[in-house]
Amino acid sequence: MIGIDTNILLRLWLNDDPAQSKRIDHLLAEHGGLPGSLLVTDVVLAEAVWTLKSVFDQDKHAQSIAVRSLLEETAFAFEDREAVAAALSLFEANACGFADCLVVAKNAQQGCDFTATFDRGMHKLPGVKVL
Repeated sequence: MIGIDTNILLRLWLNDDPAQSKRIDHLLAEHGGLPGSLLVTDVVLAEAVWTLKSVFDQDKHAQSIAVRSLLEETAFAFEDREAVAAALSLFEANACGFADCLVVAKNAQQGCDFTATFDRGMHKLPGVKVL
């Protein structure tokens, strides 16, 4: 298994640097042939999606497509694929950012009674209690 960093995901999604894209193609050809061979951690995924929005001005639809592209490719492994899929569904149905949705999805899967927050923007997410 090979760990993937945020900058690799961004170059993969944006294809904005031909030299780096070529190196990513080589990495995928060499190590991406087996299911689950490329690990995308929660931190990397949340950071990459945030960067799509904040640095590259990608809208919610583009962010969703990026995450979905990873979920649809069996070479990519996650800390918890089901939580990432649940977070994506929350993200697409609510106004919250992807990282907030991932936190809520992971907490729910860990059996938390609720996610406590001061972030009023998260109040519509299921299982969230704004203090």
